[in-house]
Amino acid sequence: MATSSLKNQLRQLLAPKTFLLLIFLFALYFLTRLINLDTIPVFADEAIYIRWAQIMKNEPTLRFLPLSDGKQPLFMWLIIPFLKFVSDPVIAGRLTSVAAGFGTLVGLLALVWYITRSRFSAVLVALLYILTPYTLFFDRMALADSLLAMFSVWSAFFGILLINHPRLDLSLLLGFVLGGAFITKSPGLFFILLQPTLLPIVTTRRKTHFLKILIGWFIAFLLGFAIYNILRLGPNFHLISSRNLDYIFPFSEAITHPLNPLTGNLKATFSWFTLLLTWPVFILLLIAPFANAKKSPYIFALIFWSLLPLLAQAFVAKVYTPRYLLYIIPLLLVVATISLSDLSKRLKPRLFSLLLVLVFAFLGFSSFTLLTKPTQARLPERMRSGYFREWTAGYGLKEIAAYLEQRSQSATLVVGTEGYFGTLPDGLQIYTEGKPNITVIGVGQPVTKLPESLLNSLEEHEVYLLVNNTRNLLTPIELTRLEPIATYPRLPPLSGEAEYLEFFRLHLHPVR
Repeated sequence: MATSSLKNQLRQLLAPKTFLLLIFLFALYFLTRLINLDTIPVFADEAIYIRWAQIMKNEPTLRFLPLSDGKQPLFMWLIIPFLKFVSDPVIAGRLTSVAAGFGTLVGLLALVWYITRSRFSAVLVALLYILTPYTLFFDRMALADSLLAMFSVWSAFFGILLINHPRLDLSLLLGFVLGGAFITKSPGLFFILLQPTLLPIVTTRRKTHFLKILIGWFIAFLLGFAIYNILRLGPNFHLISSRNLDYIFPFSEAITHPLNPLTGNLKATFSWFTLLLTWPVFILLLIAPFANAKKSPYIFALIFWSLLPLLAQAFVAKVYTPRYLLYIIPLLLVVATISLSDLSKRLKPRLFSLLLVLVFAFLGFSSFTLLTKPTQARLPERMRSGYFREWTAGYGLKEIAAYLEQRSQSATLVVGTEGYFGTLPDGLQIYTEGKPNITVIGVGQPVTKLPESLLNSLEEHEVYLLVNNTRNLLTPIELTRLEPIATYPRLPPLSGEAEYLEFFRLHLHPVR
């Protein structure tokens, strides 16, 4: 009977109408993810991850390099194949997230089809995922969060399959997905703790069924942790836990001030959801618990899957930004889809059509702006500052690298950059990788005096300095030895002057 059911489902999926729908959805996904992929300048964390991937690609003995900063390496490992075929390193890194987002889309289609057996609902969730600004933005950035979101969807999907059909193969599949999440980012550990929230979906009350579920979980968890322990092959495995404390308060400390940072983080979350999910989708989430009773167990299970880690992070997070919640967003879109599908049966066709137009008009307008004029998109201030206004936004780095590459054809260059990692110098190094006549070195920040490492290089090399204007604290006398080449302004803040990146050539004697 199970084999017959599977064959029937495959026939439905491969039917011409369904197949054409999938082709359309996949084409729309890649169109929205690939167009203008380099419009947003490289972000600080992107620069770090891509630089690590370049180093690991060239030196296999350093394949666990991200552990030196307490980061799990799977996302950086996945960037390496793209670096072999794509010349622009930022595009290569972002294509990794595009691929992860496609995995999320396929997972959502599978999950919604399993829950509803409705082609209409599957198309709805796909369109919501493709057009939602939250997922659109981060699927186009070389950050590990899109990969974690993919594992979140698949761990929920295989978790649901396992509790309904406890079998060894599903346990193994869940274990592999959990293991992938563990070596992507630390919040992947939530996906183990959240498996019991799926239990309300189980319809049987037989004790043997629950025993099989427990055995299945044990096998999946064992396999997941076995994969996680691969990281012990790296010399800095212990830094994962210590670096996590840079971003969260220990629970023992958080309970001493339970409302701080919880209250502020929840207020920020509300703002992010209304902007990045849009108001219509947010309202669909609010009314979802009142949807069709037949789907209530799935709705509440997925709500718990999303809200429990959100509340946990809001309770302990020192650093709290929209991308840290990305992994819960796809499953919230499943909840919104079930809510919208339920409304299609309760509302009159004309009224429901109007609702659909409203939902997708909001999504389409926001997404179109993100793709064409991202600096004008309606984004939370924390995102606008990080990606467009502050030192973390890598405006000008690609242009500077092109200038340096041209100069390096007739001279050897030494380039000093503010800072030791991040936007500078990593953001410049990713573009000058493989150029033997260009040496990039970090000189710390702020820059209060001309570094000896640059001064000592002047006799034999052309020497350059790259520094943000807000961190350029050189004396007027030292500034006379710097020849301005270019400045690269960032997006202006709400008040005050815009920050900009300054590019100088250093000379032995005063030039101004």
